[in-house]
Amino acid sequence: MAKSKKGKVTKFKSITSLSIFPERSPQLQENNPSILNRFTTKNVSTEDKHGQPWNTVENNKLAYKRSARGAQVGSYPKVIYGNKVERLTNKNYKNLKNGDLLYYDRGSVVFRGPFTYLKTLRGPVLLLTANDIGYGSNVYKFIIPVSKLKNEIMYAETKRKRNTRKRAIKRRKTRKNSKKRAKKKTIKRV
Repeated sequence: MAKSKKGKVTKFKSITSLSIFPERSPQLQENNPSILNRFTTKNVSTEDKHGQPWNTVENNKLAYKRSARGAQVGSYPKVIYGNKVERLTNKNYKNLKNGDLLYYDRGSVVFRGPFTYLKTLRGPVLLLTANDIGYGSNVYKFIIPVSKLKNEIMYAETKRKRNTRKRAIKRRKTRKNSKKRAKKKTIKRV
């Protein structure tokens, strides 16, 4: 207790939050990667580059499915679909390439991510990066052991394979086209 100038006795206010444990949030980890789990992904972004969050997977596609506020019970929400995804397991993680996007299902309203895959470290351990939910310029590093992919649910975007085969162009057989072809043939022969 301390006395003020007027002679009144004042009490010191006690500190309301004091912890003996070190802070484990990703904001304080600087360059050291954090272990990917529900706690450390609390402040990770939830929207992709188009500003779309995802909260479920239907028919191997990302989907956002949520009824409007005040909607009647039993009304079906509008579903927005995204890219094709595949659940990441300890068998198919070898197919990941640098720059692939991953989404983490932590059991909340929306998926966390996208996480960007960097490389596989010894162990095997996956090294990922993600942006902060509030400050897009903050990039955090995360690691997840491949053995934990049994319990943790992660989805990896699958690239669409483009068909590089050339298609045969069908020409219409009309009088105009046949006359044009006949002229071209006669011009070439001369």
